[in-house]
Amino acid sequence: MPPKSVEDYFQYKPSEALNIVALALFSAVTLNIAVQTVKYKQKYMWIVVFTGCLEVAGYISRLIAGQVVNLGAYIANLVLIILAPNFLALANYVTVGKIAERLELSGRFLNTKSISTGFFVIDLICIGVQGGGSAAISSTLQEDGVASQTGSTVVLIGLAVQLFFFASFTVITAYVYFLQQTKATRKVRVELYIGLTATILLITLRNIYRVVEIAIGWAGALNTHEVWFYCLDALPIFLAFCIYSLLHFGRYLEPLEPGLPSDARLMNSNGDAQQPTGTKSSGKSMLSWGRRDRAQKKSSHITAVV
Repeated sequence: MPPKSVEDYFQYKPSEALNIVALALFSAVTLNIAVQTVKYKQKYMWIVVFTGCLEVAGYISRLIAGQVVNLGAYIANLVLIILAPNFLALANYVTVGKIAERLELSGRFLNTKSISTGFFVIDLICIGVQGGGSAAISSTLQEDGVASQTGSTVVLIGLAVQLFFFASFTVITAYVYFLQQTKATRKVRVELYIGLTATILLITLRNIYRVVEIAIGWAGALNTHEVWFYCLDALPIFLAFCIYSLLHFGRYLEPLEPGLPSDARLMNSNGDAQQPTGTKSSGKSMLSWGRRDRAQKKSSHITAVV
């Protein structure tokens, strides 16, 4: 029998005030990231902006579903808020691939295609699996108002597999940083690694919460008390967005100039900023050398005449 009240869907009365605050915060931070993405010209960071838009849409749906019995809005809230954060991992995968490229690291698993493409495809498959499970849940909700156990199991499998590969990616990220510190002749700014580490931990925390929530069932404590949703899903993901905003990866990964091995934001092995060949600074240095050379020749000529 289809639910007759909002509480039948959520198993509690959603807080309108908290929902509006979350909606406003996600909207503001997404807009900020979008502006920086335009500024720094790293197109892949639009993935984060896209994720933010999904979060905003999810909280709009949640706001509607929390006020009136609306199956469509509840399903949209369920699907968007479960799936949206998974796309953030895609941005991190591409970022580590770009770091490996700039450090000129070599190896079977240390090139842009292996890191970015491999994990990217795996993550998309996991998102697809979770989407299929969410569709099954939505179908049974529409028919009898009860979440499908099969759909929940499918979502759980998708989340668990994704969590495993995300843990593997964390190890690779740490290894890339180790190589930068020990073998690479170039470096990228440490802020980039801080941003990656923080967002990885926050996304992992959220995914663990979702795995446990679904594992203990829709009638479990995590799913029947709204406080857990805001503390272990909304808050970690919002903090991740704040990090993407404060430490926008595009700031430290400007597009490479044609013909240059790396960009101006790379540092040498001593941690000092490197100036690429052919830049304005290099030109000034050559000009100063030329002036000194001409002065020496002129002095020699005067001495010979005397």
